Amino acid sequence: MIEIDDAGSGSLVGGTIIGVFRRETQEYFTALIPLKHFQHPYFSQKEYQKYVAVIMEKAIQKLNIKKSEPIHICQGYIFDYLRLWLTAHKFNWQNTKISGPLQVKVETSFNQYAFQLGLPKNFLLHARYAFGFHRLFKWVMADFAHRSAFCKTGWKSWQKWSTTPVTTGAGQAPRDEYCLKCGKLIKAHEQITILTYETNRPWELHLHRSCRSAYSGNRAPSV
Repeated sequence: MIEIDDAGSGSLVGGTIIGVFRRETQEYFTALIPLKHFQHPYFSQKEYQKYVAVIMEKAIQKLNIKKSEPIHICQGYIFDYLRLWLTAHKFNWQNTKISGPLQVKVETSFNQYAFQLGLPKNFLLHARYAFGFHRLFKWVMADFAHRSAFCKTGWKSWQKWSTTPVTTGAGQAPRDEYCLKCGKLIKAHEQITILTYETNRPWELHLHRSCRSAYSGNRAPSV
């Protein structure tokens, strides 16, 4: 039996990982839907869904998937085009909830990809809802000019919040924490730069004072 799942379709940062898994032999094929398919003009054309079929064609060759072999697909919207494609090519498929080995494998694959984009491990591994929109947006805001290029800019939430004004000020770190600009430790009581902005609620993020000169936001910060 073949199982198909995704990871990263709900993450503001990065493309999306597709995993294809044969339970009996533990064979695993994975590939990335490139980020550009979630950006203008491709996102509105749902090119990301069409690219899943491209990945599936490669998986079929790599795993030697036969049309008679049962295929179980995650119920997510990202597979809408694939379902049509599999039907047109007379594959034996059905929707299901994916759990177990494939879910772990595909999420691990996406985490490794996210680390390569620059997301710090301490930011993701020790946080509940690490890939929530506003948490990732906070990381992006710490270095907007550079990190906005890693975002799914076709999303309505991005279009709504990406121009929110940023203000900066000076302060003191209340505790040991990590700078979201450089990823290094900020010690308690250290002098810091504080960035504030508002989306669904007011947000505040802290940078080393030495990272202040390197900051460039989506709008010129006011002091």
